[in-house]
Amino acid sequence: MENDTGAQFLTAIQSQEISEDQTFEFKARIELDSRHQKADFINDIVAFLNSGPGHLFVGVRESKGVFSGWQPIKQNWDAFHRQILSIIQDNITPVPHAVRVNCIELDGDGYIARIDLPDHRNRPYQNKLTGGFYIRTGAKNTPIPRDRVHSFFTQIETLEKDTADLIESENQALEARGLIDLRATSLQIAVVPLEHYERDQAPFDPGSQPLKSMRHYHSERSGVFRGCQNGVELIERTFSGDVISRFFIGDDWLLHSCALHPIKLFEGGGRLGLHEFHTELLRHLRDIQLILDDSKIFGPFGLQLRLKNLRSAPGMSNAFPNADTASLPRPVRVERLDDENVLRRFYLKVRTISLYGSP
Repeated sequence: MENDTGAQFLTAIQSQEISEDQTFEFKARIELDSRHQKADFINDIVAFLNSGPGHLFVGVRESKGVFSGWQPIKQNWDAFHRQILSIIQDNITPVPHAVRVNCIELDGDGYIARIDLPDHRNRPYQNKLTGGFYIRTGAKNTPIPRDRVHSFFTQIETLEKDTADLIESENQALEARGLIDLRATSLQIAVVPLEHYERDQAPFDPGSQPLKSMRHYHSERSGVFRGCQNGVELIERTFSGDVISRFFIGDDWLLHSCALHPIKLFEGGGRLGLHEFHTELLRHLRDIQLILDDSKIFGPFGLQLRLKNLRSAPGMSNAFPNADTASLPRPVRVERLDDENVLRRFYLKVRTISLYGSP
């Protein structure tokens, strides 16, 4: 339940400081059991997602776009909150993860719902119920012209292709340098942010005093970024000096990570450490996301995950009897690298080709 912020919104609405426009939408109620009204509601959400930040209020009556009265919601708040989020996530593609639904209590009985729609860059968003694409034009929802929809998808195809190409080009560069032994089992991650295509985007700043640091893939220890050809890199070595992981940020914001021996085969019971692999991969992607957030690189991001040479280490041929490589079927476009749905898909792929098979 909101207090100060919610009260400020109520005052601004009632005094007509806020009216329906590019940023705000009022609805007296939404009949979510009606397919037609549900589709109209999703159109509103999609239009905001494709246009920029906005707020949709439920429980506000309007006349010509300005406040004319309250229509408090009486439904149990937890049930309403879950229903709204479920409908949004089930009926919009790609799934918008940053939508928030807030409750503003009214004096007396009932409440107003405020649906916050922060800026989403993983466009275009589509209403799955109708197949429609919309943008916000003033206080109205306008269909996106076909040629603009086509340009969106051309951009997506370019992002996916460049992400796939990045894994191959960086592997070739690593082999040419002899920096890391790619004959071993390796996890390879490619990331291409939308900012890669912005010509005036400044390169990553590794810092000076102090130098920026990041955790290594295999440990809690951190290292600092050092300059290399076309960018900077973070190198993790064993005590004997062998490189076991390398994370690279290009001057043009192409990112590549390679870690050797990411899956352990524990002695004794011979247990395959898939759970530990999932945990460490998620942590590493979150660490990369923190670097991007700090550098104000907001994406969306092309992401590819791949495991190679799974059967190369002793005992691993029995652990992975069915395949030597696991990857996402194709690069995906995500709002954040730690997208748990994508990680879950990759984990299930790895598990499926292991001795454990499908869960």
